[in-house]
Amino acid sequence: MQNSTSLGIKQLRLWCIAALISWSLLLNGSLCLYVKQELQNVEFIGKKIGLTAVNKDYIYELWNAHNGGVYVPINDRNQPNPYLGGVTDRDIITPSGKKLTLINPAHMTRQAYRLEQEIYGVGGHTTSLDAVRPENAPNDWEREALLSFTQGEKDASELIKKGNRTFMRVMVPAITQESCLQCHMRKGDQAGNIRGGISITFPIDGIVELFQRQFKTNALYHLLIYLIGIIGLVVFYVQTSRQMKKRAAIEKQLRRQTEEWQNTFDAIPDIITLQDSEMRIIRANRATYDFFQASPDELVGSSCYTLFREGVSACPGCSVTDGYQHCSTLEHKLLENFFHICSAPVLDEQGEFQYIVYIARDITDKKKLEEELFQSRKMEAIGTLAGGIAHDFNNILAAILGYTEIIQFSLPKDSPLQHDLNQIILAGNRASDLIKQILTFSRKKKQQKEALQINITVQEAVKMMRSSLPASIDIQEDIDEQCGLVLADPTNIHQIILNLFTNGFHAIGNEQGSLQLSLQPVVLSAEPVADRSGVKPGSFVKLTVQDSGQGMDETTMSRIFDPYFTTKEQGAGTGLGLAVIHGIVEDCNGFIEVESVIGQGTAFHIYLPTLNRKKRAKSKKTAPRMPLPGGNERILFVDDEVDITRISHSLLSNLGYRVTIETQSLKALEKFQNDPKAFDLLITDHTMPGLTGADLARSALQLRPELPIILCTGYTAAFSKQEALQIGIKKYIIKPLSTRELAEIVRNVLDEQA
Repeated sequence: MQNSTSLGIKQLRLWCIAALISWSLLLNGSLCLYVKQELQNVEFIGKKIGLTAVNKDYIYELWNAHNGGVYVPINDRNQPNPYLGGVTDRDIITPSGKKLTLINPAHMTRQAYRLEQEIYGVGGHTTSLDAVRPENAPNDWEREALLSFTQGEKDASELIKKGNRTFMRVMVPAITQESCLQCHMRKGDQAGNIRGGISITFPIDGIVELFQRQFKTNALYHLLIYLIGIIGLVVFYVQTSRQMKKRAAIEKQLRRQTEEWQNTFDAIPDIITLQDSEMRIIRANRATYDFFQASPDELVGSSCYTLFREGVSACPGCSVTDGYQHCSTLEHKLLENFFHICSAPVLDEQGEFQYIVYIARDITDKKKLEEELFQSRKMEAIGTLAGGIAHDFNNILAAILGYTEIIQFSLPKDSPLQHDLNQIILAGNRASDLIKQILTFSRKKKQQKEALQINITVQEAVKMMRSSLPASIDIQEDIDEQCGLVLADPTNIHQIILNLFTNGFHAIGNEQGSLQLSLQPVVLSAEPVADRSGVKPGSFVKLTVQDSGQGMDETTMSRIFDPYFTTKEQGAGTGLGLAVIHGIVEDCNGFIEVESVIGQGTAFHIYLPTLNRKKRAKSKKTAPRMPLPGGNERILFVDDEVDITRISHSLLSNLGYRVTIETQSLKALEKFQNDPKAFDLLITDHTMPGLTGADLARSALQLRPELPIILCTGYTAAFSKQEALQIGIKKYIIKPLSTRELAEIVRNVLDEQA
């Protein structure tokens, strides 16, 4: 823009210089034209004066000719004219004796001119191309004038300078008259012929002086006009250059503002379009072109409802039709995107419609996050519900298992009922494991990767799924117990099994089918993992889940890991399961392969890297079964479940302990406060009315800091192990417990305290 302004000012300067030159030439030409005109006027006036004078002289000469000459006294000035020797009565004597001589017209004129020259400085001359008298011979100018008379000119005139004075000379032809023939007959003249001419030369200094005064005045006017023009031109240049600079500054500011507006317009990540009254796009920001992957030529002119709704008409209640702002949420079926759309008309000062601003924000991710949050809240609610159920269910299981073991202890070892009681205990333990798995999966906690013996975790997950899936689904498993360790969160492994089994179940539907799970160690070279980002060759564990369902086509397989993509009916699934699995596997530096055949089923192969075999956990060795440990210490047992207190009293009493039971935590605290030294061990439930197990433990430890305390709970989320240990609780156990587990824990805590 600066270059453009400089160029414009340079062009203005050149234009002003050209105008100055033109103005100078115009005023100079005007002045020259005035001078020329005045010179012509001076010559014209001088000529008129000269013609008047010479014509007067010529009249006198004619008068003299018509009267046959004039007789004057003969003296020194007037001598007889020798050229009139042939004229009769040239010289006469008056009666008084005075001598007179005849003066012809030409001679009279010469004498008059001589006298006029002496008195006024005006010179006259009679001349002819064929002069008789030598003094009548013409000079060069007179000769040219006489020749021009022969060509038809009526007169001749000329301005001449003599020294510092200006003279005008004028000449008219002398026409031969009848009265002239008496003197000129001998020359062969005829009446009407040009016999010569009469010229007069006179000063015109007064006229010239008048012209000079007028010239000075006029030149002063011209100079004033010239200066006014110059000043006007300078003012025009200064003002125009200022205006150009000002306009350039304004244009620069407008351009900067326009650029800022355009940059801001393009920087906004939302889709923004400006549309006319027909809803045709007249302008759009960069986000619009990028989102639709189209050029301005492709988008400009198209309608918004075609882009966002694939419709053929405007939305009901559009801003163009009612003049108000509107906001709504639309789903683009083809793009599978959600948009939050706001539109508002822009009006001019008169309230007339100019265009409509259309803003569309892609809220697909927000929708997904909302669905994820909803799913998370749902899972959190399920976890809370599961925790409450687990607490009560664990108490029920504790009573079932406890009474069963009491019956076992009361029967002979060879009793046929021992087998049935063992089956009850196995079923109760299975139910207990199932509750633990449900709680593990449903509770909300941060991922904690650990060196995991994955075959055990997978077996636990499969065991839980057997209880969840219908009997029409045949679950087959092939698990290698030597798969090694995997660095993963056990809950994530549970979630992988859960999601894959659930997808397989939905793929099979209500038909008879099978789910086959395989867990095998494999070694992968560099070639199979070359295209896998973050995956290195080495030892892996391969988890395969194969169903006998409907299978998938290539299009479906290409999108199964996209969040929210699902082929299930509305409400039957969120489309997050496989996306979650994909994220878990990648987080473990593994990868997934999928095989599917329409009508035959689908197989998911999950590869997870294993840890160094030297770091494998040592296999648990089955310890020889020892007699139950016992003692004679004093135990205060607190639980709000009457059955649990009875069972625990019976079991611990049979082991020799002196047990005091209490179903109300406040009363238990009162007993302890009455005699803190009366008990060697406190075993308390956590979730109880009135006073929780944690509060009871704190109060007891304030009275007796060295008191060993065992906390029992049926729901781990209510009060964690870390919290229990921090307040001084020695052991944190999960219900239900077998008699052996309870006996060993009690003995170990008491021995540690001793």
